[in-house]
Amino acid sequence: MQYDQSPALTDVDAESFVRFSDFNLPAELARALDEMGLETPTPIQKMAIPLLCDGQDLVGLAQTGTGKTAAFLLPLITHLMGYEPVGKGESPRALILAPTRELAQQVLEQVRTLTNGIRLRSLAVFGGARYDGQINGLKRGADIVVATPGRLEDLIKRRAVSLEAIRYFILDEADHMLDLGFYPAIQRISEQIAQDRQTMLFSATMPDEIRKLAQKFLDNPVHIKAPDSHNNAKNITQKLYLIEENQKREKLADMLADGDVTSSVIFVRTKRKADALSDNLSRLGYKVDALHGDMKQFIRRKVLAKFKEGKLTALIATDVAARGIDIPALSHVFNFDLPEGHESYVHRIGRTGRAGKSGIAVSFCSASEKDKIRLIISRSKTKVTVYDADGEEIDHDELPAGRSGRNRRPFQRNRPHRSDRKKDFQRSRKSGPKPARRASGNAEQDELLDEVKPSQPRRKQTERTPHKNKGRAGHPGSKNRGGGTASEPRSSKPASGKPSKPKRQGRPVKQRQMKTNNGPSRKPHNRRKGKSASAAA
Repeated sequence: MQYDQSPALTDVDAESFVRFSDFNLPAELARALDEMGLETPTPIQKMAIPLLCDGQDLVGLAQTGTGKTAAFLLPLITHLMGYEPVGKGESPRALILAPTRELAQQVLEQVRTLTNGIRLRSLAVFGGARYDGQINGLKRGADIVVATPGRLEDLIKRRAVSLEAIRYFILDEADHMLDLGFYPAIQRISEQIAQDRQTMLFSATMPDEIRKLAQKFLDNPVHIKAPDSHNNAKNITQKLYLIEENQKREKLADMLADGDVTSSVIFVRTKRKADALSDNLSRLGYKVDALHGDMKQFIRRKVLAKFKEGKLTALIATDVAARGIDIPALSHVFNFDLPEGHESYVHRIGRTGRAGKSGIAVSFCSASEKDKIRLIISRSKTKVTVYDADGEEIDHDELPAGRSGRNRRPFQRNRPHRSDRKKDFQRSRKSGPKPARRASGNAEQDELLDEVKPSQPRRKQTERTPHKNKGRAGHPGSKNRGGGTASEPRSSKPASGKPSKPKRQGRPVKQRQMKTNNGPSRKPHNRRKGKSASAAA
């Protein structure tokens, strides 16, 4: 699928929109943009806003931080200002789906900033928050609802919201929603929305799944692609360090101690590693904290607020949690674990070097990730400097080859199967020499043991420690329960001299009482005499 410009919007048309005032936006929106200090639109805004104002379906490919949120919010608010405000108990008119709670909150903040002074209500619904507050907000009425797919489906099942009045459907970070497995939920939500709607899809990457999604949910959409400024990375200095896994923490701590690291994000692969790395660096005295999906919502807000206020030097996050972070003043980005694909790598390092400022992207690579290094170097349009563990620069031609294909080690190719190695080990134990006997410390005993023939079995000379209570009268482990010494015969009389009682032959069996459902328990009937058991007695 080619991303060419629409016939209604050529390159000359896009360059003609120099300022936001050239879009002929409502006066209330123009005033809100002036208060925010926004004058010049970004490339994705220049291409998307005129098309969306004309009511066309659109697929926009743009990285995070390029202004794509305002690219769909400005036309959306312009359309909604032509309707009457949504009243109490009415369904919303616009739905924005976001993959994470942080991104949903971030979109909601921009909506409320742009609609300041405009009679439009907005609400965000996401997991990790109480249902009653979100249900009450929907009952009061909302023109724009920003939601995560999972919580929205829960509210639909509770009949707290209806999508029959939706006229504008927006999928933000669609690729990330598919990575989280939300495709079935998106499909079910889309089926509940009327077909005469305007659908907008924005994504940072464009895999085949996104193209299938666009073909299914959008009506003859226009495809646009913003200039990929992250691939140029003119303001980003990229560094790769070839170090072992157990050396990463020490190297990271040394870099954080440098005064140049003022605000950074450290990307890790798993939530457990984020917590472990945060605890380790915090014990060393660094101002860091973790951010991942298992944290409660109020804790996540607190961590993000501390990071934005500058109280934290570094934020350790996973890719899932970091999607909702939009901070333009990052000085460094650390890839503690390299991502799986090059697009994710570009998305990570693109969080620094924004707004004309310079940034540094540092990646740690272990011996098992050399293939990823070659992929990053080959696709990067700017210089990527590679260092060893000591900080010495390495030429790209001197990088060691990976372990796949013909570069694999010879011993791995000719190594016997695991079952054969086990048989060889067992055979060597049977036929091999026996280990020397350990000396006991007693010369006479060792001399006698050496004279013993190998064919004679040797018994273990282990001394059993008796129980501390064994031998006492009455102890269960003692044979002399009746008193006296162990050598004395067992007496029929106890030590006190009293005659022992005769042994009971048996215990009389008690008759079980039968329970009835209607009343209290009763005794069983004596069938032989026709009388009850009590009368027979």
